[in-house]
Amino acid sequence: MGSDYMFKIILESVDAKQLDKVYEKNNVNYLVRDEENFEILGELSTCGYDVFSSDDMDKLLLELERLKEKVHEVLAVKHIEEIISLAVRCKETKGSRLIFTPF
Repeated sequence: MGSDYMFKIILESVDAKQLDKVYEKNNVNYLVRDEENFEILGELSTCGYDVFSSDDMDKLLLELERLKEKVHEVLAVKHIEEIISLAVRCKETKGSRLIFTPF
């Protein structure tokens, strides 16, 4: 991936209203994981939308916490914490979804 590629992570309500969004340049470089214990992050697509429901958040939160332990760059850790915050909000808001998009 080139250095300018990034995912936008969007929190959407059940009626498709955007509630919040976070992104960080180069986040594709550390969010996409090709390792065991990263079932969700291992499936992220750099050429399509990945949509996760509030029911997926427990697993995603575990993966993000694991990822935070592996990443040592301050901005990457901060960004992962922002994504964790969105995932917590998604989990607490039934019917909401978290979208990872490279567009």
